[in-house]
Amino acid sequence: MDRLRILLVSDLHGSSMAFGKLSNAIKFYKADIVVLAGDLTGKALVPIVREDGSFSVTNGVSKYLVNVFGDVKSVNDDELDNVIKRLRARGYYPVVVNKAGYEELASSRERVRDTFIKLMIEALEEDLGKVEARYREAGVKLLLMPGNDDYQEIADYVRRRASDVLIPIDENVVEINGYHFLGFGYSTPTPWHTPREVSEEDLRARVEKLIGNVDKSRLGKLILVIHDPPNNTLIDQAYQLDKDFKPVIRGGEVLRTHVGSKSVRALIEEYSPLMGLHGHVHESPGIDYIRSRAGTKVPVVNAGSEYSEGVLRMAYLIVEGNRLKNYFLLRG
Repeated sequence: MDRLRILLVSDLHGSSMAFGKLSNAIKFYKADIVVLAGDLTGKALVPIVREDGSFSVTNGVSKYLVNVFGDVKSVNDDELDNVIKRLRARGYYPVVVNKAGYEELASSRERVRDTFIKLMIEALEEDLGKVEARYREAGVKLLLMPGNDDYQEIADYVRRRASDVLIPIDENVVEINGYHFLGFGYSTPTPWHTPREVSEEDLRARVEKLIGNVDKSRLGKLILVIHDPPNNTLIDQAYQLDKDFKPVIRGGEVLRTHVGSKSVRALIEEYSPLMGLHGHVHESPGIDYIRSRAGTKVPVVNAGSEYSEGVLRMAYLIVEGNRLKNYFLLRG
């Protein structure tokens, strides 16, 4: 009987610490395949403004002003490396500039975007390089795809980065050990208008076209890796936000609402795949089941994400034949 051990992660959002833990994960969890189900890059560029001329015998010749969402701190030369490491661990992209460089960034959205993408690719190259080296030694493959928060340049970079270890799956179907992995990293519309969003109708049409590449007799071994989770499940419940994007609290509790894709659910009901692997909704790790029209209970899984805390959330899945035999939710 075919057997496959899968480690699912998602939404690392550029956290160097989370990527570091991903590169080490296979030391502790014996996996055949690791699936990274979208949102590879972080969300913020952090300028560190160098102010020369503030000489101090103890602190060096420069000080730096670091502004993280309005929290401005002054650091010296000796502290700079640690500040940069802490920012990268949280998924931010620090860039050291002088005052003129900062003013140039502040006056040009295009300059900010170009700098942001350049730093994203540099960081991703470093993080994926570590993963690739260690996974190659262990004989493990990483199936990965960009998510809705990743720019098109990142999606293009991931395709170029393909190797014997790093397997891009976005809008593609890859067969491994008799199982078909179908990847789709876009999401349906969000309040934040992220770079890779599509309508429900478009999502369904594009995924359905990919499913058409799989022989109907093999759908029982089709694994959907779709960034957006299916609607009205335990794994698509996000915190409800008001018009100012603040959590809605009632009775001392933050309200939740279902934000997953109705099309993803409909596709699972229609085609009855082996299972669905998802991400996108960080606060809804877990597993649920969708009953397909064929009467099969299809497991759908979201590993969740705590990337900003440097935590790697994982789902460890053991597949035998055309069923999920066992699963574990992990936090490292």
